[in-house]
Amino acid sequence: MSRSPPRRLVIDGAPFICSVRRGPVSADPACTVLSAYGAGRRLRIRFAADPASGRLSGDAGLATGSVRTADGQWINLHRPAVMRALIDAGLAAADVRGEERDGWALLAVAALPADADAGSGGPA
Repeated sequence: MSRSPPRRLVIDGAPFICSVRRGPVSADPACTVLSAYGAGRRLRIRFAADPASGRLSGDAGLATGSVRTADGQWINLHRPAVMRALIDAGLAAADVRGEERDGWALLAVAALPADADAGSGGPA
């Protein structure tokens, strides 16, 4: 498993420790997970690859922490503004106490920054 160094974000006045990791090589489908822990809450946002629909993640030849949406947009999950938007959407979705959320569903409702794909390592 590949893991980025943890990042500290303050969300709604509470500190959260966030990290992005690639799922196990043996996982089927491949996945990338954004995790956030803080303020008595734990949230895991999972992006499972679905090449048939154009959603790429995990070991699909992407830079670690990048996902590609069905419409071809590359998202860099390491960017603090992207992390925050997804965590805000995940926390607003329901009471979060150790739950895992579908990252693709959260992308549809998250207020991502206009340059969410900057530095993703995806193709130009």
